[in-house]
Amino acid sequence: MIVGRQANPNNSDNRNTYNGVGKSLIIYLIHFCLGSNKIKVFEDKIPGWEFRLDIELNGEKYSLHRSTSKQNELYINDEKHTLTSFRNELLPKAFNIKSPIKSLTFNTLFPRFIRRDRECYSHYDTFVKKEQDYSKLLNNSFLLGLDIGLVENKKRIRDEHKSTKDLAKNIENDSTLKGYFDNNEDAEIEILDLEEEINKLEDEIGNLKISDNYHEIEKEADNAKFKKASLENKRVIINNAIRSINKSLEIKPDLSVKKVMELYRNAEREIPEMIANEIEKTVSFHEDLLQSRKNRLYKELNKKKTQLSDINNQIKQIGNEIDGFLGYLDTHKALDEYISINNKLSALKIKHEKLEEYQEILKAYKKKVKALQTEFTTQDQLTDEYLEGIDDLLERIMQTFRELAKEFYNKPGGITIENNEGENTLRYNITAKIQDDSSDGVNEVKIFCFDMTLLLLQQNHNMKFLFHDSRLYSNMDPRQRCTLFNLAYNKSSKNNFQYIASVNEDTLLSFKDLMETDDYQKVIEDNIILELTDESEESKLLGIQVDMDYEK
Repeated sequence: MIVGRQANPNNSDNRNTYNGVGKSLIIYLIHFCLGSNKIKVFEDKIPGWEFRLDIELNGEKYSLHRSTSKQNELYINDEKHTLTSFRNELLPKAFNIKSPIKSLTFNTLFPRFIRRDRECYSHYDTFVKKEQDYSKLLNNSFLLGLDIGLVENKKRIRDEHKSTKDLAKNIENDSTLKGYFDNNEDAEIEILDLEEEINKLEDEIGNLKISDNYHEIEKEADNAKFKKASLENKRVIINNAIRSINKSLEIKPDLSVKKVMELYRNAEREIPEMIANEIEKTVSFHEDLLQSRKNRLYKELNKKKTQLSDINNQIKQIGNEIDGFLGYLDTHKALDEYISINNKLSALKIKHEKLEEYQEILKAYKKKVKALQTEFTTQDQLTDEYLEGIDDLLERIMQTFRELAKEFYNKPGGITIENNEGENTLRYNITAKIQDDSSDGVNEVKIFCFDMTLLLLQQNHNMKFLFHDSRLYSNMDPRQRCTLFNLAYNKSSKNNFQYIASVNEDTLLSFKDLMETDDYQKVIEDNIILELTDESEESKLLGIQVDMDYEK
């Protein structure tokens, strides 16, 4: 017993208390010396302190020590260890584990004999703060003597099943493949279509001639087309000019001396000889003028025809050039066009590859799911057969807990272990039950009975002690407390175990009248090895006043 007392019980000062004297600190210090993770508040509040813990394990004595300022250095009989090597050294000694087992370590098993944090007193199978359900089951199964191979197998199968489903989900989210999941499209047909298109593009690229100056030739072809269009415009103008000249040449003026004379005669007038001569001269002049105009038109006509012939030759020549350019461009491709075709081909190949991969993964996925479902069923059957074959162990577990619970209540109680066939990582359903265990005090009794069961069974461990903090007893009524300490005393004495309790004085006094004086002396008073009070700093555990939040 480590007891917190009031130095002066008759003092009416409400500020005097059992709390803060160091009862719970002892638990943290034991964990500290036995390889807990770094406790920062020790380094901050009590730097330079060194704590030593003497233990006996399998008949061998060990001295362990660790400094608050050098918490990465731990010592076993003055031999220096790292945190990892320290734990690895103690694991086989305390729990007979020779090879590492994931989620089953010294630091997950040891707390099952010395609950530390406040939340560890909330439920019978909660020993480690924020412990995952799988780790909880694995460690508890191990200490109950159950086959943990079955526990590990279900976790492995479940993890594989989850990873397989995650893989399928990733495929479903792929933009290329999403349609095949959403619309149930036929990937086989799409693969064949892609192969045909890929072959076609590969042939096209194989026959493709790449021209480095493709765009320059394309520019020259455009220039030639422009020149040809300009010449064709000129040809139209010349043809129009030729048609105009020809039309002018076709016009013949109807003017002669005879016609003029007839005009005069018709007017019944006599033309004087002088006027007749002038008329002849005028008409002759006019005829000369017309002949000169005709000669000029013919000359201009010949010039236009020469120009037309020259332009036609130029148009023909440029047309041949354009045909040459277009023929070259038709048989050659620009580099950027080649890159564009090649990019299209690459995209099709990637899509084709993804679809083929999808087909293979889908086949493997379906095969894997079937195999896992078969393995699930097989493991369920093996577990049923295993549990049927360990009737003696299950009965011993049931009876150990049941007998402890009966000391407290005349109520049904026990530990049942069943096969968990659900789609989860938990192989067994381990349930400790005392009727009305939701009531104040009953839950704490169940915690005590479960912990004592693990100790008494002695399955897969060499631990010979159990340590409970004062918070375990706070909600119990005096009769339950009395029964608990009597049980702890009897079981410890009979099996050469050690039951350690940090407890407040008022807890002990609450059931003092329920025990015979000699029994109280023997069970309680004779087992008090340390008293801590609030009288002064020296009467507290460390001999100084220090405020520490251990649970941070």
